[in-house]
Amino acid sequence: MAYRFANRIKELKTSPLRENASKNMELKDVISFAYGYPPVEAFPMETLQKISQKLYTEVDPETFLQYGASEGYPLLRKLVKERLAATANLQNEEQVLITSGSTQAMDIAVKVFCDEGDVVLCEEQTFSGAVNAIKGYGAIPVPIPMNVAEESVDLEALEEMLQFDQRIKFIYLIPTFQNPLGTSIPLEKRQAIYSLAQKYDVLIFEDDPYGDLLYYGEPIMKLKEMDTDGRVLYAGSFSKILAPSTRLGFIMAPDEIMEKLILAKQVSDSHTNFYWQVMLAEFMMNHHFEEHVSALKLFYKEKFEAMVAALEALPKDKVQFIKPAGGYFICCKMADELDPETFYAALDEAKVAVIPGNVMSVAQEGYERYFRLNFTKPTLPEIEKGIKVIGEALEQATPAAYKQVI
Repeated sequence: MAYRFANRIKELKTSPLRENASKNMELKDVISFAYGYPPVEAFPMETLQKISQKLYTEVDPETFLQYGASEGYPLLRKLVKERLAATANLQNEEQVLITSGSTQAMDIAVKVFCDEGDVVLCEEQTFSGAVNAIKGYGAIPVPIPMNVAEESVDLEALEEMLQFDQRIKFIYLIPTFQNPLGTSIPLEKRQAIYSLAQKYDVLIFEDDPYGDLLYYGEPIMKLKEMDTDGRVLYAGSFSKILAPSTRLGFIMAPDEIMEKLILAKQVSDSHTNFYWQVMLAEFMMNHHFEEHVSALKLFYKEKFEAMVAALEALPKDKVQFIKPAGGYFICCKMADELDPETFYAALDEAKVAVIPGNVMSVAQEGYERYFRLNFTKPTLPEIEKGIKVIGEALEQATPAAYKQVI
């Protein structure tokens, strides 16, 4: 039979991040800096076991094994709101919708706002799942030029795009510990971005899956904290601070938008995994959830510092890197005279995996010399060994070295 697929699916490609992860899982003895995963040691196993035991022995199963509200478990929604007020000063009348990860939040936002041919502006390098969500509904992801040194989108370019393209429905940003760059947009530039969104009357989707993982300094005010007219949709995730398989995320939005988001979610999956919603609510109420997050930050900080120290030992004329204040990733850039193909071939041979910059480039080009490293999943010995291999690969990618091979 000749299958006639919808136009929206014809344009989609398999996520290169998922392909990379699957490949690395199948190979043995690979040191992977490619995963955006937590390690098993990060999971609060004893606490989860206690909560699960309580649910199955002391709680009516109707409350956690039955169908639930599309909006999410009411108690969890209340607790998430209270946590946002306490940790991020997000004290407003808006409600939250519990989603299947922050990826679904983006998916339903595009579904609600974008017709085919509409435009969503994105940072030049960004989360590929968001790009696919945009393409999946026939909308167009358009990259905003980046000023990597200033850790921000180019404000002049952004205003020019907003001024001349009437198809733009919203701006998608990961302002804090950006994936893949690790950058955080400075406060004054966040304020400028919000002002431009007001001036040209467009929405902002603020994706914040890593914001809890601050290792140094003070947190920067979220775009949502600046929101005075209901134009910022704020999404977060528990994948990085509880466990990815729970698929627990949320989106905060004004009531008028929330009604449409709930309708869009009902079409997708009725409601997010209710068992895990109840598990998380119990954790947040009775098991020192914030202490768990604090311990997680200390655990990751040690790995982060180990990777930074190893990278700083590499020749600065061959590689530079962006040092974030938190999150999951460090982004590196090899020197212009180095050959990327030789570099990646050397890494493959040595069984060290990274994410090449173009994989997470909206245009799939222009970031050939960038590569992303994850420090949360590998062990300390793997970080030391793997960064040493990266240094050796950089040496092989110098003109004198790779010309000899040719």
